[in-house]
Amino acid sequence: MPSVVMTGLGAVSSLGNSAAELWEGLLRADGEPSPAPEECGLAERPPVYQVRGAAQEHTERAGRRYGRASGMACHAVGEALADAGLDRARLADAGLTVGTTLGDIDLAESGTGGGATRASSFQVASAVAGRFGLGGPNQSLSTACSAGVYAVSWAAELIDSGQADVVVACGTDGYSRVALASLDRFGLLDTTVCRPFDADRQGMVTGDGAAAVVLESAEHAARRGAVPYAVLEGYGWSCDGYHPTAPEPGGEQLGRAVAGALGRASGPPGALVLHRAGIAVNDTVESDVVAAALGERVDRTPAFGIKAVIGHTAGAAGVFGCVAAALMLRHKVVPPNAHVAELDPQCPLEVPLAGPVPLIEPRVLVSATGFGGNNAALVLGAAS
Repeated sequence: MPSVVMTGLGAVSSLGNSAAELWEGLLRADGEPSPAPEECGLAERPPVYQVRGAAQEHTERAGRRYGRASGMACHAVGEALADAGLDRARLADAGLTVGTTLGDIDLAESGTGGGATRASSFQVASAVAGRFGLGGPNQSLSTACSAGVYAVSWAAELIDSGQADVVVACGTDGYSRVALASLDRFGLLDTTVCRPFDADRQGMVTGDGAAAVVLESAEHAARRGAVPYAVLEGYGWSCDGYHPTAPEPGGEQLGRAVAGALGRASGPPGALVLHRAGIAVNDTVESDVVAAALGERVDRTPAFGIKAVIGHTAGAAGVFGCVAAALMLRHKVVPPNAHVAELDPQCPLEVPLAGPVPLIEPRVLVSATGFGGNNAALVLGAAS
């Protein structure tokens, strides 16, 4: 597998409008949601991890109005490109992959954005490419909540196949009252806080935001003197084909994705950034699958649940996981897990609680699952 490196990071989350603020918040483990907007339409306003400030504002280009998902994506991608040291002159052939579930859904829900077409997921990729002059391959991925990991690993695929030397991978999704109401009707929402490793977890808590990473071929990065955060060592994809929303109980297909990622890696992972969202059956399947893949290393490989701090950001979740993994590799520590009063007794994994722990092995596994049984996993390794 040709070497693909990660050279830039960007993030817009409830913790702040930069990757640095994201990392500081993960180390503090103190992210808290706030009540959903009053117009959510539900009798009880569920908690939501919301982005504040200018980074979540609408954007406009060539007389066209884009929504919050595009606005947040442009902010995150801009930060990632600046972090990588890439200006517009270098981006004419650069590619873009965008993971999102609902795109600029706020335009459709508000009735001010020109209908469903303007809210479609492909509009986000169009907005970002136009903003930064990304003229290479442009792809939108909407594999539900695994879309972010698909976007990152598909970006690596474009580099591996020689279609681009540089690809920006982005994940973004904004608050949606329709999505919130649907999840509430399914009984999938926790009414307090996101607590994926807690024994009393009741479901997910939604969040909005965007995250972005810049991937390059190692040769291209070396030619321009870039200092990588990480190497993308391996990735795997699979689909359960089992149920529209529930995971395959045995986790066979998720296991294939995890095995595909670990099988290409240079060694065992030193940490895990799990999809774990607070839905008991999904959490259990994922933890059991990953534990089986780790074997005898299961009790010394710390697991981290990022959604406890920023909520479930849907199509952005997997890219947030990759940003967190790259920062773990850079700083050689794993943040503590938030909101755990009593650790889930069915979780076989090592779960840091008291504070950050050292990253012993220089690799991090990131896993993701989504409605429709869409699974993806990848391994990031330390850059030499």
